[in-house]
Amino acid sequence: GLGDRTEGSRSDRAEKVLLCVVEAARRLGIGRTLMYELVLSGEVRSVHVGRLRKVPVEALRAYVAALGNAHEPAVVP
Repeated sequence: GLGDRTEGSRSDRAEKVLLCVVEAARRLGIGRTLMYELVLSGEVRSVHVGRLRKVPVEALRAYVAALGNAHEPAVVP
């Protein structure tokens, strides 16, 4: 029934597509302050749900992918 799962159970976390900023920071292995800086600067996309700022899981993937591209060795003429 509905009472079988408690909020915050492993299956709830696995299904999330929107994370709070602290959860997003934890996933990236960075601090909360840096995560807020990335979100507010627009480096990591976020959305508002009511008064809450949420980070889509896809935005974290896009940010990490962009990091990989940004760290390619530059070709110096």
